[in-house]
Amino acid sequence: MYYRLSLGFATVITFSSVNVQGAATPEALNKTSTNIIPNGEGPILYYNGTGDVPGYDLVSPDPEPITPLNSASNLEDHFYKDIFAIANSSAFASDNCTQCIAGAQAIHSAALTLPVSNFVNLLIRICEAVPAAQKSINSATCSAEFGSKANASIPYSSGGAGLGAYMAQAFSKMSLATMDMETYCYYRWDVCPRPQSVGIEESLYFDDKPGSANKAPQSSSSTLNVLHLSDWHLDPRYDIGSEANCTNPICCRPYSLNEDFGTTSVNPSLPASRFGAYLCDASPDLVLSSFRDMSNFFDLDSLSFTIFTGDVGSHDHDDQLSRALIEYEERIMFDTFQAWLGSTPVYATLGNHDSIPQAFNTQNDLNPSNGSNAMGWNYELVAGMWHDSGYITEEERQFAATHYAAYAHTAKEGLRVISLNTDLWYQANAFNYWNSTNPDTSGMLTWLAGELAACEKRGQRAWIIGHVLSGYDGSNALINPSSLFYSIVVRFSPSTIAGIFFGHTHQDQLQIFYDYLPNSTYAVDGTTYRNTTMVDYNKPLMVAHIGPSIVPLTNYNAGYQLLQIDAETFEVVNKQVYIANISESLTWTTPVWQIEYDARDVYAMHASNSGSAPWPEHAPLNATFWHAVSEAMLRNQTLVEVYNLYETKSSVMTKECSTQACARQKVCYIRSGSGALGKACGTGAGPS
Repeated sequence: MYYRLSLGFATVITFSSVNVQGAATPEALNKTSTNIIPNGEGPILYYNGTGDVPGYDLVSPDPEPITPLNSASNLEDHFYKDIFAIANSSAFASDNCTQCIAGAQAIHSAALTLPVSNFVNLLIRICEAVPAAQKSINSATCSAEFGSKANASIPYSSGGAGLGAYMAQAFSKMSLATMDMETYCYYRWDVCPRPQSVGIEESLYFDDKPGSANKAPQSSSSTLNVLHLSDWHLDPRYDIGSEANCTNPICCRPYSLNEDFGTTSVNPSLPASRFGAYLCDASPDLVLSSFRDMSNFFDLDSLSFTIFTGDVGSHDHDDQLSRALIEYEERIMFDTFQAWLGSTPVYATLGNHDSIPQAFNTQNDLNPSNGSNAMGWNYELVAGMWHDSGYITEEERQFAATHYAAYAHTAKEGLRVISLNTDLWYQANAFNYWNSTNPDTSGMLTWLAGELAACEKRGQRAWIIGHVLSGYDGSNALINPSSLFYSIVVRFSPSTIAGIFFGHTHQDQLQIFYDYLPNSTYAVDGTTYRNTTMVDYNKPLMVAHIGPSIVPLTNYNAGYQLLQIDAETFEVVNKQVYIANISESLTWTTPVWQIEYDARDVYAMHASNSGSAPWPEHAPLNATFWHAVSEAMLRNQTLVEVYNLYETKSSVMTKECSTQACARQKVCYIRSGSGALGKACGTGAGPS
């Protein structure tokens, strides 16, 4: 029973939807196994797993097992707590929900009492016996998903993803007493009612908001250039000429096939251009071309710094991944950044595909008696690379290495950049399903609030960067931690927080945070809590920019954005998005990049209530600006369709949004900064 988000491969490309003018160029199907676009002094980037790309057959080390409880008294206490919770739980409202909770509870008990090897065997047997479980895995077989030993009978596989040992850790910590099984059964299997979000006891995390914190500093007339990159997903196993229109993820690999057309990589319905394809991860030359062509649009030397909002790794099946591959992909990314950006700092954050197993990140107090973190090797790796590249200090490296790769760094311009590991609120992270009623099991959000409080005292402005967005449609962030994050944003906006930046969706999107209604607090036994769903949609406070991806997956063009930042307030004043039209990749002799749009040119007129005057020249494109644009979207269907097209980076595969119902939902998503608010959009109860 392992949670894996679908990549959405239901859309099959037809030839009429791809702009292929005549036969493919020789360059597009050139099978040279190394990049043909030079990488400067950076590393060689390989295709189809050649060169020093780690092979499919590598096996990653298992984490150290958490010692099962072996004290009779401890076991007695533990089972008592769970049985008591079962007797008093209100979750047993439907048979499917009851069944799921009971099953999760049994797996929890097994994780506590069985040796890890037996627990892994149990997961495999359950998976093989339950069809729904087989459909949920991201490996060739149940054994390959949960086991860790090599299986040579599975082509292009390391033979075992080893998830079972991690699931043993996660399930051993889950408890009915903290609604973990109910939460798991809602998010993983969608058979239980949505768990009630907890009220946020804000006094545990920050002091009351002073009146001075309700105002942003005065804008200046000078700006800085900042590059925002996201979701690279470089595929060093990308197979030129293979099936790019596959029905068995992932595409552009030797084993890709299209069951509808009866084609394989030997006779592909759509051959994979070496420059990219809509259902594939990013090819080496597509990635390198983005850097090469930047100088056609702006001076790279003008960049003050770059932010990278996560996801280096490719979307391989779980049984194709290894620690060696993740390390390889992370190292060549930062080597390539340095090759093209030189001494310009790159402030990065981890994405859900930047760990092994993907999306899994463990809390430091998961097993306090052991004192180790199964993901510590990765935190040490990336923290070391960031430090060695000159991006963070030694003190910050030490903190990041032991605190989920999170850090806070003051840029030379004076901005405090706070990088979060958002896997700690991501629904696909199995380790988030213990202690579910605690909105901050890891302690990372408590640390964030402390950092922002220190910035407030210093009068310093801050950016928050992360990968998995906190809200939008509610499909990514868990309700309780994202609700706490929302409260933190409200508390420190707009005076201290100057900007928030995410990635993950592969789209170009926005997310607005609003102040709370005056009656949004309530008291229980003398303690005050915040109902974070009671939002005042007339008081926008902060905006999060969800950055476009370099990777085309799924059915998007490749893109990135250049931000103009106020040199004193560090608010976004303008941005330009640059794209490569992947529908033309088979006709290219080299990728062609172009400007897609300038934010002020497209949206400034719509930020005026009268619609007759543009937004003031030096005023930031802040939450007030984007709220006004969202208001205009409710009145102007054409504007909705423009935003909808730009979300996909102007892909020919864009689905239309031509109805008022679609417009209302689109605006609702834009106005949803937490998982709870995003979930409400799907019920019609959210803002419009």
